[in-house]
Amino acid sequence: MMNTLRKASRLQPEKGAVAIEFMLLFMLFFALFYAMVNYAMVMLMQSAFAHAAEEGARAAIAVDRLAFANNLAYLSSGVDPKVRSVVGDTLNWLPAKSRDKVLGAGNSRVQLSMSGNQLTVSVVYSDYAADPLIPMLTLPIIGQIPRVPADLAGKAVIEL
Repeated sequence: MMNTLRKASRLQPEKGAVAIEFMLLFMLFFALFYAMVNYAMVMLMQSAFAHAAEEGARAAIAVDRLAFANNLAYLSSGVDPKVRSVVGDTLNWLPAKSRDKVLGAGNSRVQLSMSGNQLTVSVVYSDYAADPLIPMLTLPIIGQIPRVPADLAGKAVIEL
């Protein structure tokens, strides 16, 4: 009987240790999982923007250059609306708030530039860190999870 009392008294102080260890490990694993999900979202967004820019650039090829009087008319009346329409359709899956941040009113934030025969299409989510799709997590000691670039962007260049 004396042995069982000694055994029981030795085990008593360790009852809460398992809960503390679980809490610490759970926080660590949750932070790692959350970081992986957030980094995956950032990579998905960058890939989607690159894809949208590529699709927009491909759509520019379908516009007949000979139907316009000069390069300015070709770019502003032919290529610009076509590219913006295709980029908007490609990013239609984004939530409304993010889509408005990326595309703006009438896809005004999709950037097109032409030098010579090269058309550059850029799709930018400016200041992603301030307004992310999934909220950032800030942990003590570790800091903000994940650390992401300020702007997410996709760019495509095509020779017309």
